[in-house]
Amino acid sequence: MNTYLIIGSLALLGLITLSSFYTKRKSLTRDIERSKTEEAHSGFRQEQRTLKLTVTKGFGGDEKTISENANLEVIVETMQSINWNNFHIVQLEDLSSKGFKALHVSGSFEDGLASGLVTDDDHILLVKKIKTVDQMTEILLDFLKGEKVWQDKYKYK
Repeated sequence: MNTYLIIGSLALLGLITLSSFYTKRKSLTRDIERSKTEEAHSGFRQEQRTLKLTVTKGFGGDEKTISENANLEVIVETMQSINWNNFHIVQLEDLSSKGFKALHVSGSFEDGLASGLVTDDDHILLVKKIKTVDQMTEILLDFLKGEKVWQDKYKYK
């Protein structure tokens, strides 16, 4: 009798775990589709820029190019796939700009999270403290939409 209770409990726990994973993944897909729909209906158009997405793991670690032409899905998936318990730098480099221009989000849960804009002449940091990975993702997505959108929303010094 105890064996059946244990097996039943483990099966129920497995179903709950699988259900939770499926629901979370479905929710993410729905959010991305909703975001695309809202942009299409609002008439907002993304600036025509080529943005290279790279990820660096650790301090001075190897830089890995994720996409030569980043889009919403690639950015969201990349940010969610990173283990932010370890230090990472995620950078969007504007290949269309005159000179070097790149926006990055970086850090770890232990060290703290930050964002900066690097150009040929300057390196400025976000004034407001970042608390979540969702905030970092939003910063990257706003930069993807266009520099005017990003500049109007965030203050860097």
